[in-house]
Amino acid sequence: MMSVPPQLPSPGVVLRRLLQNLGGGLRDLVLLPFLSRIPREWVVLRLDRGLAEASTPSPWLEQLMQRPPLLANVLEVMRYAQRDEQVQGVLLKLGPGSLGWAKVSALARALGRLREAGKRVVAYAENTGNAGAWLGAMADHFWMAPEGRLDLLGVRMEVPFLRRALEKLQIEPDVISAGRYKSAAETLERSSMSRAAREALEAVVERLYEALIDGLASGSAGSAERAREWIDNGPYLAVQAHEIGLVDELVYADEVPQRLAALAPGNGEPEAGHEARLVSAASYARVARPRFQWQPVLGEANELAVVVLQGLILPGAGSSRGIVGLLGRLAQSDNVRAVVLRIDSPGGDPLASDLIWRAVGKLAEKKPVVASLGDTGASGGYYVAMAANEIIAEPTTLTGSIGVVMASLKFDAFLEQLGVSFDAVERGRHAGIYDPVRARTEEERALLRRQIELLYTDFVRKAAKDRGLSEEVLDRVAQGRVWTGSHAKEHALVDQLGGLDVALARVRELSGLEPEAGRVVQYAVSPVAARFLRSSPLERARGAQFLCPVQVRLD
Repeated sequence: MMSVPPQLPSPGVVLRRLLQNLGGGLRDLVLLPFLSRIPREWVVLRLDRGLAEASTPSPWLEQLMQRPPLLANVLEVMRYAQRDEQVQGVLLKLGPGSLGWAKVSALARALGRLREAGKRVVAYAENTGNAGAWLGAMADHFWMAPEGRLDLLGVRMEVPFLRRALEKLQIEPDVISAGRYKSAAETLERSSMSRAAREALEAVVERLYEALIDGLASGSAGSAERAREWIDNGPYLAVQAHEIGLVDELVYADEVPQRLAALAPGNGEPEAGHEARLVSAASYARVARPRFQWQPVLGEANELAVVVLQGLILPGAGSSRGIVGLLGRLAQSDNVRAVVLRIDSPGGDPLASDLIWRAVGKLAEKKPVVASLGDTGASGGYYVAMAANEIIAEPTTLTGSIGVVMASLKFDAFLEQLGVSFDAVERGRHAGIYDPVRARTEEERALLRRQIELLYTDFVRKAAKDRGLSEEVLDRVAQGRVWTGSHAKEHALVDQLGGLDVALARVRELSGLEPEAGRVVQYAVSPVAARFLRSSPLERARGAQFLCPVQVRLD
């Protein structure tokens, strides 16, 4: 095949690269004298408020809202610290904030690399749960406040059921679904899990429980048997956790800097008042990021775009101001070499999901695209990932859920109790098919069921084609069933297990870049804009949904 020489970038791109070079140089010239004075012996990672996937539009607003740090930034700091000779160790501040199963898996791997590089890792918490116990077990030292709590409990998945409450209110649900395991709307029409839903969720909970066991066993527990014993005897006061060896020391927060000073090589008992010098992750990142390097202005594109798709997939996502518009602009950008689509979504609107899927596919025709699934990439979240060149998920990601559900409520009897009645005139046999104050006829339900079946068939067909499987094989692992990432890998729904770092490494390979080459830039649709892109609650209730029925928290 004849190779085509790369095209020169447009004048606008050349100008933008020149300005970026100039701006980077001036920034470093001004900041370097101040940054060089920042201590870097112990880097503090605040995880007590949890972790986020995408940032707000403005850094100052981020600080004002006290938003949790970004997972990508935390992993970046840990990567820098791993190679920095001046860094003695990392202090993890843990707390009750929800981290998510996939995020903890990624953090645990990063902690392992830090320790292999000879860096000390200390975890500190006042109150924490499963996630804190897992990460604490991976640390060299796990300290807790003397009166703290460690809620190491195992895994529980609980679903609320509203059937009896709706009956008391005389509100009737109407649910149509495709996929034997598609249980997202069971909460409306049942009082307990169906046999299929229980089967699927028990498999998920078992795999997550095994991940927690493995995490503890690979750390201070030392064995799966001891890890199970720790879990089955929880929860703990900090003093109880210390007695069984789950926690190493009981330490007040103000004592931590002095205790860290004692961990310095060759130190015995530190002198009174001698404390380790701590630096926040944000400050350390400014120091540790590679200093200014001139980027070629006439070379090929070198930007790796990370596009974050988080939360419900709403109809506005398919607009020019939504994620589809963003993907289209990246496809046309002369500066973007490849794209990682970072997904943390339980799904949502079928049309929006399909429009994003289409945009991902068109983007993948021009540039390498790798989908990286976070805590959840299921139903519509999985749908949009299918068009990527490859899909990478954490072992603990919730994914799959290839199915469709439509749920609505009939309010006429409830409103009658309030003295509210409705009357209408209509033309057209099915003009009132979405009316919430009358029951659908069997003919109308049959029409809607046919639509749901068509959507499901199309979902399966596209998934089979994108994954290189037959429709029969794909249908057997579809049926609305939720899988963990490790399950999904076994069934060929994902290509590889790993996190955002693995996805970036893979997209570099696909685009011909050297390891760690290229400039990583994160993109996300503005939350402010997204709010105005949402459809009304009534409009969402009328339509079918690609929606994952479950989210399992780690804490």
